This record gives sequence, C-alpha cells and structure tokens, in this order.
Amino acid sequence: MENQLICRQEFEERYDKVRNFLADHQLGALLVYSPAREHKWAQTGHVSYLSGWANDDRIVETVVVVPREGSPVLLASGMQFMFEQAAEVSPIKDMRLVEAVDPNAVSAHRGGSDDKASNDFAGQTLAILEANGLAREEVGVVGVNTMPTPFYESLSQGLGQRLKRVDDIVAKLRAVKSKAEVQIMRRAAELSDLGFQTMLEVSKPGMSGIEIVAEMERAVRREGADHAKYWMASGPAPDWNNTRLDIKPHERILEHTDLMASCSYIVYKGYWCHGHRTGTMGKSCDTLNKLCQITREAQDRAQEIMKPGLPVAALGRIIREHVSAHGLELLGGRIGHGMGMDYSEEPVPFDDTNELSLQAGMTAVMHAVYTLPGTNKMFVPLGDVCHVTNDGPELLMNFPRIPFVAGA
Repeated sequence: MENQLICRQEFEERYDKVRNFLADHQLGALLVYSPAREHKWAQTGHVSYLSGWANDDRIVETVVVVPREGSPVLLASGMQFMFEQAAEVSPIKDMRLVEAVDPNAVSAHRGGSDDKASNDFAGQTLAILEANGLAREEVGVVGVNTMPTPFYESLSQGLGQRLKRVDDIVAKLRAVKSKAEVQIMRRAAELSDLGFQTMLEVSKPGMSGIEIVAEMERAVRREGADHAKYWMASGPAPDWNNTRLDIKPHERILEHTDLMASCSYIVYKGYWCHGHRTGTMGKSCDTLNKLCQITREAQDRAQEIMKPGLPVAALGRIIREHVSAHGLELLGGRIGHGMGMDYSEEPVPFDDTNELSLQAGMTAVMHAVYTLPGTNKMFVPLGDVCHVTNDGPELLMNFPRIPFVAGA
C-alpha cells in the first residue's frame, strides 16, 4: 500500500467499529455503496472511507462488503487495471470484478472467480457470507441515498428479505475526523488559499472572469489537487442590481472598482475544501466593506461559541439574530454543511433547526447565504472550513477573511 496518508491501523479500527455495529444489530455483513468519484456533489465517500480508493480513477459503481467475521472485500463493475491502481492505496486485498447493473457501464464483465456464485453484487455478497460462515445471516445496506433504483432492485432481487436498510453507521463514523484526515484537509485548504492568492496576482481590469478562474484552477491543479473549480461573481459596486454570479464560465469583463466574489471547490487525496472570499478590483468599496463586516461579525460570533456539545442550531440562530438586527436577510436557515470526503456530509442539516450536538473532530464549512440589499441576488461573502476541537474551532484556511483588493 503506497502513497497512503491514512495508515492501515486506522482502517482496521474503522472495520472493527463496523463489525461492532453488525454484532449489535445481528447482521452478517454491511454492504456499503458509493457511485463513481466523478459524481462529486453527491455521497461518493463511503467506499473511499473503507477502501482508501479516494481518487478520480474510481469511475465505476463500487461496493465494500464488511462481514461480521472475516476481511472486507471490494466489489467493482470495472476493469482489472483499476484494481492495480486501487491496490496502491487500499488495505483491502480481496478485490473482485462483478457484472455491471448499468448497461452503459465501462465494462459488462461476465464470469467470476467463483463459478458457484452469481457474479453480480448480490451474488458475490452471498459468497462472502458463505465463505465466512455467515450463510444464513442478513445483510445491512448503506449508501442508498445515492444508489440508482436499478442497482437497488438488483440487490433486492438477489438478496431478497435478507437485505435490510439500516442506520448509516458509515456516515456517523465519517463525521468525526482523525488527526490524519484533518491533516489532509489542511492541505486541501492550503490549495484553496493558493487559488485565491493567484486571483489577487493575475487579476486586471479588462480580463474576463474565465481568464482569472482559469489561472486560479491551473495553479491549484499543478500542486496535485484531484479537483479544482472556482466560481465567480462580479459587477459594478455598489450597484448590486448588475452583479452576475456564474458557476459556469464567467464571461463578464471585469472593470476597475468592480465587486468580485469567488468560491473554491477543491479536492485533495479525496478530501474537500470549500471556501468563499469577497473583495473588489483595484479599489476598496466602503459599502461592500460595511456589508462584509456585518456578515463577518455574525460568523465570528457563531465561531466563538462553536465547541463540542453545542447544538448545531445555536450557530444558525446567532447568525440570523445578528444580521437581522442590521436589516440583512439570511436565506433559509442553512449556514453551511458538514465536509470531508464529500462536499456535504454529516452533520447535516447545518442550520438553525438541527439540535444535533457538535463533537470534537467534526468538520464543516460555514458559509451563510444572504441577498444583496435591494436585490434578489445571492450573496455568499465568506466561507471557512472549521474543525471542531475541545478548545473551539480551528479555521483551516488562512487566506484573509476581510475584503480583498485584486489587481492593485
């Protein structure tokens, strides 16, 4: 297992926690599903968490089966070369190619190592149970929220009443990060910062948003990011009605004194950073500075009370109360979302209704969303990835949190 940032012992601890769950619920195995890593905005991290195969080479539907007794097995509807790459990062030794459910899959592999078992996901799960003396046991399944209906139907047909939807133990385990995981997220945050710093250095009046964003993403990809995307909003400041936000390529030509806002979507070694920063082109804008001060103070107040045992809702309420006193509207109650191996993960929802208590080791991006005054324009002035510790939050990004001036 080469180039692996999570040690084998940590994986074994994850498997043991899953096995304890199986024993408590009288299950023979847990079938853990994830779609391909290219489905970036959904839950793709469950298989990565248990297998270590967290890069974009995992382009097929994949399952990890963890039996109550015995070693975990990786099942994938792909091609053999993929397992050569998976073996570089995974502690799992038993990797099996199975028949694809999707007729458009990269491989419609037929035939398997066990001629007595149907070589689909359900059939191989049954074979794993039998090999470990668990032939009559039930199978729990998690990852159903991103599982295609035909895939679930195939499992149901093959496993019948033995297939049980259970509480998502993997999501709960993933919510609390280890020291090694947080260290990887710090590196993702450094890369996010690099993109914003590149924006300051390359931006000039007369450039299109496309040109600026391309340079930001280029700088980050050169440093090894699995995925790097930035969106941009711009427009005359403080005439917010002409502001344009584009997640697609931002074609607007930026001018001196324009509002600029940008957001990062960075993945490094399977772990995310998602930051937001706001500023102007060439010259500071007092109106924008005051608006950002109000929203930053609200976020600061929430972060000041952020600690283990605090309900998530308390953070949303303190932000809403602060900005409401200054005439700003918080769109909905959502102030961010959990983040780690997925763009959004536990704790969710991250809003002013969730009474779930924070735990040390949780990570979340805090980025409250507002409307620009006098418009219906979405405004996300600031976003920080926070690591909850016993001493309060650690902000993983270091790029300045006050409005920037680019192209100065």
